[in-house]
Amino acid sequence: MKNSIVRIQRIELENFKNVLNGIIEFKSNPKNEENYNPNAEIIGIYGQNGSGKTALVNACDFIKKIMEGCSLPKDTANYINVFSKTASISIDFYIQTNKNKYLVNYTIELEKIRENNVKISKEVISYSIKKEKWTNKVPSLCYDSNNIEDFLTPKSKFNEIILQDKENLVNIKVAQKLAVEKNKSFIFNEDVKEILKKSLKDKEIITIIDTLTYFSRCNFFVIKNEHSGIISLDYLMPFSFRLEESERIASGDIAIGLNGPSYVDESEYSIITKVVTQMNIVLNKIVPDLKVELHNYGKEINEKGKETLKVELLSVKEDINLPIKYESEGIKKIISILSTLIAMYNNKSICVVVDELDSGIYEFLLGEILSVIEKGGKGQLIFTSHNLRPLEILNKDAIYFTTTNLKNRYIRFSNVKNNNNLRSLYIRSINLGGQKEELYNETDNDEIRRAFRLAGERSNGL
Repeated sequence: MKNSIVRIQRIELENFKNVLNGIIEFKSNPKNEENYNPNAEIIGIYGQNGSGKTALVNACDFIKKIMEGCSLPKDTANYINVFSKTASISIDFYIQTNKNKYLVNYTIELEKIRENNVKISKEVISYSIKKEKWTNKVPSLCYDSNNIEDFLTPKSKFNEIILQDKENLVNIKVAQKLAVEKNKSFIFNEDVKEILKKSLKDKEIITIIDTLTYFSRCNFFVIKNEHSGIISLDYLMPFSFRLEESERIASGDIAIGLNGPSYVDESEYSIITKVVTQMNIVLNKIVPDLKVELHNYGKEINEKGKETLKVELLSVKEDINLPIKYESEGIKKIISILSTLIAMYNNKSICVVVDELDSGIYEFLLGEILSVIEKGGKGQLIFTSHNLRPLEILNKDAIYFTTTNLKNRYIRFSNVKNNNNLRSLYIRSINLGGQKEELYNETDNDEIRRAFRLAGERSNGL
């Protein structure tokens, strides 16, 4: 799994939050070698507030957790559109192992069962494999929680599992029941995977599930707004990181307090020290002369009687050391995600999704970072932003715009010429139209002024 390449090809949302239907896809096509880009791929999503940008980030985070084998988040009911009973996410992957190449689709459907309760109603994995040509993509494993008897299809695979070992019938039903009780994926359930490995002749499906599980745990990073919110509160500095050492990969998040020293164990200290060392190589090129230092005050015993290290994160500039909390929000945002961006830049199989990448970051610097990634990187980056500078930097195919049409939320601009300035074209399209969908729910300056005046008069009367 470690040496496999996994690339997201396409994401489709249906009835997910305020997106009745929305599709984004990378232009690269593995079926067409002339149109396949093995290097950096970027998608930036732009649009007015509340138009579906964060919905896509939430969907990516949801898929990551499902493939990791986690239970449904407690707020999953909020992911289903208020006027719908079900919502679905469909995601296409390109997978390349040492032996084979696959095109894989994973689709998951959520269903409201009571006001605030949700269940996974359906899961489907389909794949095609590259032989001399690509085979047809057909459903290879389907799970339907609403079908008590035939919850796993195709029937041929279910029969194959039962015939291999009579105890498998009990085991698979127990695994299905536990998946329902714990609100977890059936397909990405560890117990189910063990049964499939022992019973199925179709070893390709096992390889695909294992590869996607590894991808979600080690190579797929989703950085939501909550990440930046914690930084804005000057409460914690969350480090999103990925480190690779010989056969071991460490990835995830570690948080360091911003209101004075923090306490970490030896393993956390080792990881943060390595992340800081790695990060400083790039950081002082992005922000001249700036370095980060993890100051170690020594060992202490915590209230549970365990030995910990007392540490503090410092910024170092011109031999002046200051707690990192006194740096700007933009610098703290860069520091918190830089390790994953470095990993994505150097690894084809890493995808980083960042909500509001521009938060607090100087627009010229944002453009420079994205330009460097686009021209020299290897992995995939999906981001949302309000800052329009990237529209002048990135290839037009890298940019999606949200629309006012809930049934067609994400579009690329049509009829864009090579000499067009996409930023100017976007602003002109908001004001004058010209695209296949409306981009902006129009506001009226006179109405806004009147509303401000009326609100002021109302407050004076309180």
